Amino acid sequence: MTDQEHDHAEHDHAEHDHAEHDHEHGHAHTHDWRAELEELRHEARHYFLHQFDWRGQQPPEGFDGPRYFPPDEKWRLAARLDADVEGVGDEVTLPTSTGQLRQMSVAGQLVFEAEGGEHRLTAFRSHGHDGFDMLFVPFRDATSGSETYGAGRYIDLPANDEGDDEYELDFNLAYNPTCVYSAAYDCPIPPPGNRLTVPVRAGEMMPVPESAAG
Repeated sequence: MTDQEHDHAEHDHAEHDHAEHDHEHGHAHTHDWRAELEELRHEARHYFLHQFDWRGQQPPEGFDGPRYFPPDEKWRLAARLDADVEGVGDEVTLPTSTGQLRQMSVAGQLVFEAEGGEHRLTAFRSHGHDGFDMLFVPFRDATSGSETYGAGRYIDLPANDEGDDEYELDFNLAYNPTCVYSAAYDCPIPPPGNRLTVPVRAGEMMPVPESAAG
C-alpha cells in the first residue's frame, strides 16, 4: 500500500482505530459506549496535536484538535447490508480530492431508519491495516459544507461473516478525511448516491468553527 493509496485506511485504522474499537465494543452499554467514545476522541486529539504529519501544511488558525458533536445515542443505528442490489461485487472508481481515481469493490447498501425515513448508503470493501476486511462508507449529509466538511465524512465497519447482514451503524464515529487537515493527502470523494438529505449532527465536525476559519 502506497502512502496515498488508502487515505481512509491510514487515517481511521492507524490513527483513530475506530473500526477495531467498534469490533470489540460495538454492543457496549450506553455508559461504557460514551466513556469509550470520549477516550477515542481524546486519543485523536493527542494524535493530531502531537503526531500528525501535516505534509508541509500549517494547522488551521485556532486548531486545538478535532471537533465533534456531542455523543448522541439516537445516531447509533441498526442497519442491514442489502447485498442483492445491482452492482454488488463490481469494481468501481471513486474520484479523489487530488483528481486521482480510487478503485473500490461494492459490498452492498446499508439500509437504516433515521429521522422518520429509510435511507441507504453504498458500502465498499476495504482492507484494514490489521488484515481484517472492512466496509468503507463515505457519505455526505445536510450538514456538509456548513457544520461538517463539505466533501463528506467516512465511517468504517468490520465486515461481518458471510450470511450475517446486521450491522451497528454509529454515526458518532464518523470522521473527516485526512485532506481536511492537509490538502497533500489523497481522499476518496463520496459518490452522489451517498448523500443523505437529513442532517447528521454526530461524529466529527469542521476542524475549526466557521467564524474562526474565515
